[in-house]
Amino acid sequence: MEILLTLTYTLIFIFIIYKMPFFEVVGLSKKQISFIFILKICCGLLLWAIYTFYYTERATADIYKYFDDSKIMFDALKNKPIDYFKMLFGIGNSTPEFEKYYTEMHYWAKKIDSNIYNDSHTIIRFNAFVRLFSFGYYNVHTVFICFLSLVGLTAIYKTFVDHLLDKKKELILAIFLLPSVIFWSSGVLKEGLIFFSLGLLIYYSNKLFSLKSITICLAMAMLLAFSKFYVWIAIAPSLILMILANKTSSKNIFIKYFVTLTIIGTIGLNIEKISSFQNPLVTLSQKQIEFNQLASGKLSDSNEKNIPAANSRIEINKLEPTFFSFIKNSPQALINTFLRPFIWESKSIMVLMASAENIFILLFIIVCIVFKNSFEKIKWEYFLFCISFVLLQFLIIGETTPILGAIARYKTIALPFLLIAFLLILDKKKLTDKFPYLKNKLN
Repeated sequence: MEILLTLTYTLIFIFIIYKMPFFEVVGLSKKQISFIFILKICCGLLLWAIYTFYYTERATADIYKYFDDSKIMFDALKNKPIDYFKMLFGIGNSTPEFEKYYTEMHYWAKKIDSNIYNDSHTIIRFNAFVRLFSFGYYNVHTVFICFLSLVGLTAIYKTFVDHLLDKKKELILAIFLLPSVIFWSSGVLKEGLIFFSLGLLIYYSNKLFSLKSITICLAMAMLLAFSKFYVWIAIAPSLILMILANKTSSKNIFIKYFVTLTIIGTIGLNIEKISSFQNPLVTLSQKQIEFNQLASGKLSDSNEKNIPAANSRIEINKLEPTFFSFIKNSPQALINTFLRPFIWESKSIMVLMASAENIFILLFIIVCIVFKNSFEKIKWEYFLFCISFVLLQFLIIGETTPILGAIARYKTIALPFLLIAFLLILDKKKLTDKFPYLKNKLN
């Protein structure tokens, strides 16, 4: 039955791809998009197989933790459907009467007390919603998340393709086919929802100010904030910069960027003085404490068994909730996210693949710098958009995450933008003139 349902929903979504105007894309046929979708489903099935037959501890597997918790929420539909919909949409569901559901869930509540929003709620709710169609079969959820992440990745592609018309093949590789991106965005994980909301937010921010664009942007900004708040923090300055550049001109773009970042940074670092929001540096410091507890084996799983210390644990400097501490730790944070895991640190095939991907990306960046375009031909507003997001994302991850495997996974959200940034400065003609045998392969 699971195989039949999985195949049926796959065909339904392929039909939607062929019929939906959104998937009419320069440089990509609907047949190619459908192939990418099927490839993503295969990667999702591979991820399921790894965490089902190789890493067999279901209680600690991210693909199962939130899926299993969603059953508690979904089961309320049978007896008290109003409770199900209240929990699904987060309306009036914080009263004591709902504790009977939340105490049965293992990952609804945080293991450690903090003021950070528990983004696990979003992926649990997603799974509880998809159960309306899946009848509890896990891999139907894989098909749904693959389609959502495909929508987001397609939106990112559509945002940049007009500025990289001579590098469409490279853009397809950078966005859709980077190994870590296609792997982690195809599982029933938060990454799929992040790419979905992030991609649509960027695409429609680039099209403001129609009512449709504003509505979609607000909805996607909310979903992104609830899916992974630090990604929302990292993208906000870039979005404001892009909107500013689109609605004025690219003249003095570096000054506009500096002023925008300074204003946003000043407001953000003093947010607790003008609102009820917590200072982001306090949030990051708390997040590092949570990760250190997890990495050192001081937490337990849903069955109250101790979670063993992470095999890929590394030592990172303690982050105090001060701007000085954040700046002091920044070089280490960027090295950890840009370059690690090193090839000699690989203790599993997944970490080995991440280190190999790091080498490829580093070589790609060097090639783009060596064969860079002339200054005036570079779309600096889009370059700054991508680099700003990547640096903020990498800093946040590197400052808080002491597990190499987690770093490799979390940074996948930023990797397409890192490659896009350097594609924007690459002079492809210079490269193919120097190496003529690449001309046929790259054109």
